[in-house]
Amino acid sequence: MVKIALLSFVMLFLFGCSPEKINWPRGMTPFFAECEYEGKVYTDKAYFRKKRVGGCERGEFKYYDRGEPNLGKND
Repeated sequence: MVKIALLSFVMLFLFGCSPEKINWPRGMTPFFAECEYEGKVYTDKAYFRKKRVGGCERGEFKYYDRGEPNLGKND
């Protein structure tokens, strides 16, 4: 019984001290990827589909940061 209580306490402590919250909704990526020689840019589902079928035809993806998401906030 003491082990379960101690384990619960440790898990709650670690959960509370976890690193910053990721603001991106599930399925969205915090970057966009470009196939340099193809001249196409991929984000989110299109990126995952492209990566699953083999990636860029020539070369590798180049990744760029999209910044923090603005999810419906009108600034």
